[in-house]
Amino acid sequence: MSGSRLARILLGIALLLLGLRSPTAIGSPLPGTIAYDVVVTQQMYLPDQPFHITDARYSGKCDFETRTVEVIQPYENGSALSDRPVVFFVHGGGWTDGYAAWYTDYLTPVLTAELGWVVVNVDYRLTSSLVYHVDGEADPCNPANPTKAAWYDDNIQDVAAAFGWTVQNIAAYGGDPRNIFLFGHSAGGHLVSLLATHEDYRALRGSMRGVISMSGAYDLKNLSHIFDLNIAQTFLGGRTNESALEDASPLTYVQAGEAPPPFYVLYCEDELPSLPEQAITFTTALEAEGYTVELSYLEGYSHTGEMTAIADDQEAVTRLITSYIETHTLDKRVYLPLTMRGI
Repeated sequence: MSGSRLARILLGIALLLLGLRSPTAIGSPLPGTIAYDVVVTQQMYLPDQPFHITDARYSGKCDFETRTVEVIQPYENGSALSDRPVVFFVHGGGWTDGYAAWYTDYLTPVLTAELGWVVVNVDYRLTSSLVYHVDGEADPCNPANPTKAAWYDDNIQDVAAAFGWTVQNIAAYGGDPRNIFLFGHSAGGHLVSLLATHEDYRALRGSMRGVISMSGAYDLKNLSHIFDLNIAQTFLGGRTNESALEDASPLTYVQAGEAPPPFYVLYCEDELPSLPEQAITFTTALEAEGYTVELSYLEGYSHTGEMTAIADDQEAVTRLITSYIETHTLDKRVYLPLTMRGI
């Protein structure tokens, strides 16, 4: 392996472990393509079950309510649009890092401001050893008895709750509940894929128009050992807890009779070790069972660069993902009475 290739891999690993920091504008639509105003609303998806955390790594994450979503909503002439496709986004960060607000500037320019789609940007409980549950603490910013906030399967339970909230409430924010697309990057790709395949969440599949998993993980027992620190913080017993790793692997549930929603799997050229093989293996398994899946190789992109590129409508990855959503969106007009369509 060349020195430059190794350096790029090590940089990618560092970014995966640290998560993407608060973004600056990486790209923007061409002049004149911003069609809609944008309103961002934060909502709790389990309002009767607050869960405050303090993240010792970041001064701004003290007594933070982690069970929240950002709803990024298009407006036109002061009024909210209605019946718009919905992108339910789950961020990466190796399960241990990252916050929804770090991704808002990547998701907004094209998906909402240009295309007029509603984005639900999800926070969930992180499994870092430096993230503490602080409900009940007298001084939540300096907890006297710091307790680790989460292990698997707290993260997927939160994502499932956020998705359920979205199905029930997104129409009030201009979204079409029949056209909800799950989109996850890295650990987020793993979580949306797990939500769409795990037997415990079968009841939610009917509300998933499609699942877009970019650089996700699908067979956790066979992940590269560069992920050992993340696995150790996420699963009690780490690598030795094979039953939990199997339970958390989307590949486990690719079986006859399961009927998962359509999948779009993407992976990039400058990818983290084992993720290309994981994408191909997962896609092949879905195809072998006769399930609907598409696979794209993102030439010229890195593990983090493919995510930041979503802010730019000229990027190939952005065009692929938006084209997939446009192609698979149900056209509401076909459900109108014939007399209303002038027939």
